[in-house]
Amino acid sequence: MRIVAPPGTVDALPEEVRTNRFVEAVFMDKCRLFGYSEIHTPVFEYGGLFEKGVGKVTDIIEKELYSFTDKSGARLALRPEGTTSVTRAVLQHGLNRELPAKLCYKITCYRQENPEEGRLREFHQIGAECYGSEDPRSDAEVISLAFEALRAMSVENLTLNINSVGCPRCRVSFENELARYLLPFANRGELCPTCAERLGKNPVRVLDCKEAGCRAVKAGAPKVVDYLCPDCLEHYERVKACLRAMNIPFDEKPGLIRGLDYYNRTVFEFKGGGGGANGTVGGGGRFDALSRRIGGEADLPAVGFAIGEERVVLAMSDGGSGAAAPEKPAAWVVAEDAGAAAGCLLALRSAGVRAEGDVMGLSVEEQLARAAESGARWAVFPEKGGLRIKNLATGEERPASDAAEAVRIINKG
Repeated sequence: MRIVAPPGTVDALPEEVRTNRFVEAVFMDKCRLFGYSEIHTPVFEYGGLFEKGVGKVTDIIEKELYSFTDKSGARLALRPEGTTSVTRAVLQHGLNRELPAKLCYKITCYRQENPEEGRLREFHQIGAECYGSEDPRSDAEVISLAFEALRAMSVENLTLNINSVGCPRCRVSFENELARYLLPFANRGELCPTCAERLGKNPVRVLDCKEAGCRAVKAGAPKVVDYLCPDCLEHYERVKACLRAMNIPFDEKPGLIRGLDYYNRTVFEFKGGGGGANGTVGGGGRFDALSRRIGGEADLPAVGFAIGEERVVLAMSDGGSGAAAPEKPAAWVVAEDAGAAAGCLLALRSAGVRAEGDVMGLSVEEQLARAAESGARWAVFPEKGGLRIKNLATGEERPASDAAEAVRIINKG
């Protein structure tokens, strides 16, 4: 038996982790500037939460959800996306009492997908949600937050696509017309079996199908933007006006609907070169009814987005190589006596010095060679009555009475 990770999962080795931390740090710094606070939610929730929130007739629930029963008999599910969990937390802890509630997160998600570049079964998301405002300015703000973050990450060929999917009132006419358009294709067997079954339950999901035949069929399908009610149309126009005022370029995509049932009005996607999974690196939209869908007493206006970390790294202009390099030690403790070396290392590290030392039983000569290879500037030699400090670049040596004096020499450079 080969020792390998399960399909659709990857090991992030130190270099990849540094890139991921760079992406997260850039994102969290932008969130701080925009006034968003970080929230943590569980990796698993009650399974019914996602069925209500995301929608039963979606690929995520029908095909991709990891669900299981625990010892108490409760049906649980691994988190497939972040928005539903964050909304549950907002309601459970009363964060909707003081609005707007502006929250951000970095999480792992799980979906039983067919693995491909940029599409994994265990993946990482960073995202943000703004609760409490129906105003188009909140839509524009979260879009601008995502835009600023992705631009700071050096995502190549960054583009923004937007659309409006309307509200429940104007969606009725659109869905009826869409079903009439799709029915002949279903009767002729031109839709995949899943879409043919969904046609009577949720015809909009056909527009999100990735099967080649269904993609060809939907090319001539009615566009939801043509059925918007006056309120939704005005909202959409104001969102676009805000984006223009911020000089954020965008393309209108009338066929964009996103793959989750909780969206209404504004939806958007960001694409970047080399991002895999059709180049999409993130997206989101407005989800005013999600609160009620999962059991809340009323709708809670909200808008947000999520970005896939793995997709961003693929789309970065330098492939992530611009992230911080491994930090070099400032000092390397060289000694034959293990106890003296250990005491010196602890003293240096406790004072905030990045210090290394031998853990392999190397000779003093080998330790010096390892110190030079590490890129450390200083070698520290514990000796009777004090320490000896050597500048490995110049060969200059100087004494230090104790670790505190050694720290001052090292920090002074």
